[in-house]
Amino acid sequence: MVRYPAPMNLRSHPLLIGLMFQAALIPLAFFLAAIAGIPLGEHLHWDPDHALIGVIAVLPMLAMLGLVAHFGGSAYDTLSGQVRDFIARLFGNAWPGAILLISLLAGLGEELLIRGVLQTWLDTHLPAFLAILIAGVIFGLAHAITRLYFAFATAIGLYLGLVYYLTDNLLVVIITHALYDWIVIHWYRRKL
Repeated sequence: MVRYPAPMNLRSHPLLIGLMFQAALIPLAFFLAAIAGIPLGEHLHWDPDHALIGVIAVLPMLAMLGLVAHFGGSAYDTLSGQVRDFIARLFGNAWPGAILLISLLAGLGEELLIRGVLQTWLDTHLPAFLAILIAGVIFGLAHAITRLYFAFATAIGLYLGLVYYLTDNLLVVIITHALYDWIVIHWYRRKL
């Protein structure tokens, strides 16, 4: 008798929830951009130099993580344990490529929504520094697992907002965000 694996369901495969959530942010961003009159395509263009900037721009984010890991004390230890547990649950039995897929979806969906729609819209109504600040804080709130992670994610959001402001190319922050997620997930997964 041939045994087939149990069908995937949301309870037994929380990675599916993460993938669906991140994927849903992409059409949501385009929908909200259309309502707000934001031409996302004008802020997203392929350029090899900008792609390279996106890769290089991950380095300060990794340095920030290193500083938090070094100086975060028990708050970081607690957060690190939570992140390891979360990653073990999501990627413990994941198929090859799952980390790459969720990293790409998170980079694309979150950056289209936060930088492409929110920050761009705010920038048309407020000074640029306020647009970056508000979008950065909202990014932090969306990632607030603990106070430390809220502060860290807000700093990351401010940094990504500044990078987007300086380059005016969503490709840069999409690459930076996706690469950061991919590296960090692999790093934490290695520590399991």
